[in-house]
Amino acid sequence: MKAPPPVERKLDMAKQARRQPAASDETTGPEEAGRTSVSVMAFGSDEIVERTEMDLRAIADLRQRHRVIWLDVAQSVDTRLLTAIGEEFGLHELALEDAVEADQRPKVEEYDDHLFIVASALEGNGPLRARQIAFFIGEGFLVTVREETVDSFESVRKRLRRPKSRIRHSGSDYLCYALLDAIVDGYFPVLEQIGETLDALEDRVLATPDNRDISDIHDLKRGLLQIRRAIWPHRELFNTLIRDEHPLIAPETTPFLRDCYDHTVQIIDIVETYREIASELVDVHISSVSVKINEVMKVLTIVATIFIPLSFIASVYGMNFDRDSSPWNMPELGWSLGYPFALLLMCATAAGLIWYIWKKGWLR
Repeated sequence: MKAPPPVERKLDMAKQARRQPAASDETTGPEEAGRTSVSVMAFGSDEIVERTEMDLRAIADLRQRHRVIWLDVAQSVDTRLLTAIGEEFGLHELALEDAVEADQRPKVEEYDDHLFIVASALEGNGPLRARQIAFFIGEGFLVTVREETVDSFESVRKRLRRPKSRIRHSGSDYLCYALLDAIVDGYFPVLEQIGETLDALEDRVLATPDNRDISDIHDLKRGLLQIRRAIWPHRELFNTLIRDEHPLIAPETTPFLRDCYDHTVQIIDIVETYREIASELVDVHISSVSVKINEVMKVLTIVATIFIPLSFIASVYGMNFDRDSSPWNMPELGWSLGYPFALLLMCATAAGLIWYIWKKGWLR
């Protein structure tokens, strides 16, 4: 069954929207084929075949010889190749269109003979971003469509290469579960790193609050918001796979999907907790800055309190009175020890104030 021309045109338009060159109507040239990234793993209980270059003519033979075949397609592949894959496995044209369009919400769609699943994986390198991965699961096959920068499946490939692994003795539904589980587990290292960053920020905010801390806190909050937007729809995704009965999902796989659901809920709880901590850190930062300002103001107030009476004493003895006109006009100015007396009075006054302030606990 050959896909109608509108399907290919839709895929071309979706690819152009992603700023990737569309394939020409001619045969794919060597340069374009070099950009193709498709890996194939066909396996059963006793044998596994792994290829990094896919020949569409060999797919039918692999499907006959092995119980499950998995095609991992990088999204830089030309749309004609993806259309050919859709023709080989009987994939729905709307699902193929959604597979190459970015920013799809994680979801599950059921078609006649296959399921279409969209999940979001966190990009491991560079800025924190969620990337789309599409799954086509059918009887004896699984097709994944992802971006080249995201590859969360290496752990699953290692498990597939082990002859005694459970995944080798299961169907395509369990393989799909393993890949979804790898995507969900990829959130935990990122959250662990964010938790360590929050702890470091908390120590900095409490010890030496700085204006740069606010910027770092807001960056963390934006990252947590991106994670929340990416992981939240997965709860409904797994809930749909668990709640609804799908012929392609064996009852033996449902408990494993429920485990993925539990991990998703756990991630959501961690994200919400970290968001609350980040919001509280803003309040802690403001409080720490206020405390620092209060400490400075307290020191300045204490210094001013000590020097105010000293300034008063100095101003009193700086007044100009005629001592000859009256014996009461500052008689101490005529003492031989008048100057030491004034200094001693100032020192005694300062010492008394310091003792009083210390007694009140204002210097502690």
